[in-house]
Amino acid sequence: MIFTKALMFIYKSTFLNILLLVLLIWFCVSAYRNSLKSRKYYICPNCGESFRSEHMKSKCCKVCGTELEEKNNSDTNDNAM
Repeated sequence: MIFTKALMFIYKSTFLNILLLVLLIWFCVSAYRNSLKSRKYYICPNCGESFRSEHMKSKCCKVCGTELEEKNNSDTNDNAM
């Protein structure tokens, strides 16, 4: 009953609809920016393969098993050929 009344109030209020839309857009943009910040780029010193990971830290190369070096350059090709 209360939930239905709250939804009807939001549905009828143009200001609340705009406010909720702005908050949703702000949340989505901030989540996207945080995901960009969490990306890490690695290169293998042994075989030269480059890797990209998100929300984690890679320790060794997927190809040869050598420990990876983190690099700041985002020009990383992680497509399998």
